[in-house]
Amino acid sequence: MGLNNGTVHLENNYLIWKNMFNTECNNLRKIFKNIEISIEHVGSTSVKDLSAKPIVDIAIGINNFFDIDKVIEELKKIYTIKVNKVDNEILLIKEDDKETYFIIHILEINSERYKNMILLRDILNKDSNIKKEYEILKQSLAKKYYNDRKMYTKAKNDFIQKIIEKNNNN
Repeated sequence: MGLNNGTVHLENNYLIWKNMFNTECNNLRKIFKNIEISIEHVGSTSVKDLSAKPIVDIAIGINNFFDIDKVIEELKKIYTIKVNKVDNEILLIKEDDKETYFIIHILEINSERYKNMILLRDILNKDSNIKKEYEILKQSLAKKYYNDRKMYTKAKNDFIQKIIEKNNNN
């Protein structure tokens, strides 16, 4: 289970993705054993009956962002590590030469981005109308950007932001 690097292909394999999340979550807990964290399955693979790229997104909320230094060497053995300084985020990418399997976002647990990832998941799981609207958008964008994952992701941002802003204002 994974997706060819750079491409977009949507599937609906919620139970497989849930099991993949659970396995990876257990592996992450072993690495972070002495650090207080919260691990959440986020992104479209965490939403039942929503098609998604077969890449499992995981959000790790960490109380003290500098605690990551205690496990960074162990993480480097398994993941490609990228830093997003704008969002104070570390991305762990589990991939091989051909496919990406997991994208793990490490953020401060009280950060807006961490909270919004969970909020979006919860909204999509509760509101079938928003989920259906998002599904239609994703299918359309997957056809348009089947060979450009960055543009596919970027093109969804306005829709996602509107959902989050609407729910943060309620």
